[in-house]
Amino acid sequence: MRTVAVLTGTRADYGLLRGLIREIDADPALELRLIATGTHLVDEFGRTSTEIENDGFALSATVPIWSGDDDRLSVAADVGRAVPGYARALAEISPDVLVVLGDRLEAFAAATAATILSIPIAHIHGGEVTEGAMDDALRHSLTKMSYLHFASTPDHRRRVIQLGEDPERVYFHGAPIVDALDSLELLSRTAVEQRFDIRLPMPTALVTFHPAAMDVARPEQLVEELLAGLLGVEGLHLVITGSNSDIGTADVRARIAAFTTSHPDRVDFVESFGQLGYLSAMSAVAVVVGNSSSTVLEAPVLGVPSVLIGDRQKGRPLADTVTVPTPERDTIAAAVRTAISWTAKRSGTSIFGAPGFAARTAATLRDAVIPRPPRKSFHDLEEESAHE
Repeated sequence: MRTVAVLTGTRADYGLLRGLIREIDADPALELRLIATGTHLVDEFGRTSTEIENDGFALSATVPIWSGDDDRLSVAADVGRAVPGYARALAEISPDVLVVLGDRLEAFAAATAATILSIPIAHIHGGEVTEGAMDDALRHSLTKMSYLHFASTPDHRRRVIQLGEDPERVYFHGAPIVDALDSLELLSRTAVEQRFDIRLPMPTALVTFHPAAMDVARPEQLVEELLAGLLGVEGLHLVITGSNSDIGTADVRARIAAFTTSHPDRVDFVESFGQLGYLSAMSAVAVVVGNSSSTVLEAPVLGVPSVLIGDRQKGRPLADTVTVPTPERDTIAAAVRTAISWTAKRSGTSIFGAPGFAARTAATLRDAVIPRPPRKSFHDLEEESAHE
């Protein structure tokens, strides 16, 4: 039996990983070990570890890492302190492979510990580009620390190989969100309103904004322009979700809280919907606005228009349902007006593969040769080698 540890640090990555976790747990040849960390363990962000347990999954380890301060020095120190916490958890679990997703600091710190312990790493969503955030560097670093790679598009697979990874270890299994959208039975508009005590009149915008360290402007400036732009759209109701734990989040959250309090007739706030609630709310609104990856992934697949703010997602492939205005209140308002003027949802399209990501990935985790220590050679591209 192969022991597979899965790391989850936020409500967002858990929603993406849930299907894979179920597949691993159900496979008699695999033994699941689940590690909860990051905002899952923080009251301010909804302590979403309870959602994991409510789904029937036992937690093999919990690793608190955040001090509560969100300035750069504090976050850097938190990451340094996180490495030994992950190392102790991984040493106790002793998995045959550690699964991490994306580009967050939690994954980076855990992968650092796993690399030092010679634990092979399987990375989901490598090879992508987000030029407006330091996540870009973290994601590519995770690629170089990982042995197996599960890319969401053929172009992302090609980029992982370009980073020197052997094509035989780089799989195009699609994106996990496609599974979720295919299998979830979304809640009705009325059910979402009742469950989360919110209003969803038409038109409503679903808004999520996260601070990004390398964005086109300071997070506090961007969120002020965003909120002012949304307020300038006549008759638009807003449902705003909580920001994540990135650098600068305290200021962003304070501004959103003040805005929500000042406009109770037009704004509802939900800290964490969970995946089912979030996607159900998204399917019921006229437009998705902000800089979350959901503006370029989930919304286009659902056929809901989205307005992307700033550079946090710059470099990701964009569907024709995504609008990217300059991050100024007037242009944001104009983009939102145009998006909500569409009288019907456009047919959802996906460049992220067909449903079945979880089954394909679990099968690879079960059947692939995964040596320990995970020694690997740098794969030179043939055309590059020919010029040397």
